[in-house]
Amino acid sequence: MTEPQKRLFAGRGISVRGLAVTAGVVLGCFALGIGVGWGTSLVGGELAAPEPSVTPSASATPTPEAEVSIPPLEPIDRELDDADLAAGLLSLDVPTQAGGDLQVATGDAQPTGSGATVQWVRVEYENGLAMDGDALATFVLETLNDPRGWAARGRYEFVPTSGAPDMRIVIASPTRAAERCPAPHTPASVGAATDATTSPTPSAMDAEPTSCAEEGLAVISVYDWAAGLSSYGEDRSDARAYLVNHGVGHLLGEEDGVCVSGEALVMTDQVDLPEDCTVNPWPWPDEPVPSPAPTATPTPTVSATRDDE
Repeated sequence: MTEPQKRLFAGRGISVRGLAVTAGVVLGCFALGIGVGWGTSLVGGELAAPEPSVTPSASATPTPEAEVSIPPLEPIDRELDDADLAAGLLSLDVPTQAGGDLQVATGDAQPTGSGATVQWVRVEYENGLAMDGDALATFVLETLNDPRGWAARGRYEFVPTSGAPDMRIVIASPTRAAERCPAPHTPASVGAATDATTSPTPSAMDAEPTSCAEEGLAVISVYDWAAGLSSYGEDRSDARAYLVNHGVGHLLGEEDGVCVSGEALVMTDQVDLPEDCTVNPWPWPDEPVPSPAPTATPTPTVSATRDDE
C-alpha cells in the first residue's frame, strides 16, 4: 500500500492490519456459504421423498344382473286374431329376451273428474317386442277404467301420461320380467303407488331385485299376454284384464287372496286355481256395465215399380 493510501485510512481511524483481517473474514464466510449450499443440495437430493407414481385404480366391476331361470315356453300355435290386435300384439312369435330398453305407449290426457282419486298411468313395452303401442295403451286404460275395475263407482280415475306417473304397466320379455320383478305378488305399502317417484323418461328397468309394487311398477310377461292363461282357456281378453287388474291391485296395496270354492277374487293368484274355483278378472265383477249404444239400423230402400213394367 502506498504512503498516501496509508494516510487516508489512518485519518479515518482504520488500520491496515484490521482491514486485512476484516477482508479475510468476509472472504472466508463467503466460501463457507458456498460450501454449505453445495453440500445441502447433495444431502437434500438423497433425502428428498421420491416422486409419487400414479397407480391406476381397478375399474369398477359391473354388478351382475340377477340370474333367473324360466321354464321352456311352448310355441303359440294359432293365428293372430282380432282380440290379439286389440291388445296391441302384432305377432305371436314371442322372444324369451328382447332389447331391454322401454318404449312409452301412452300419450297425455287430462282428468275428467269422474274419480275421487286420480292415478297417472304410463304404459310401456320392451323394445324388440312386436307391439302396437296405441292399441296396448287403449286396452290397459279401458280395463282400468271399466265399471267393474278399480275405478268402480268413482273410486279412481286412471289417466294416461307420457311423463312421470303414479304407476307403470310394462309388457316385457319373460326373462326381463323375471329379472326385474322376482316377487311380483308382493304388495306395496298403502299409498305407495300414489307416492311413487318415477322417472319421466323410460329406463331399461334397473335389474336390482326389489318390490316392484313399492315402485309403482307392474311388469307383465309378453308370453302370458300373448298365450293367455290356461285357467281362462280361450278367453284371452279376460286373461289380459286379469293380469292388468291383479298387478294394479298390488300397486294399490292389495295382497293375494285365497279361493276355496266359487268365483275367485281378482287378487287370487288365478294361474293355478283349485277345481272348485272359477276365474274372475274384475275387482267388482257385479257392477253393471252400460250397454253399448245401439247402432242406427238403416231403413231398407224400396225400389218403386212402374205399372207398365
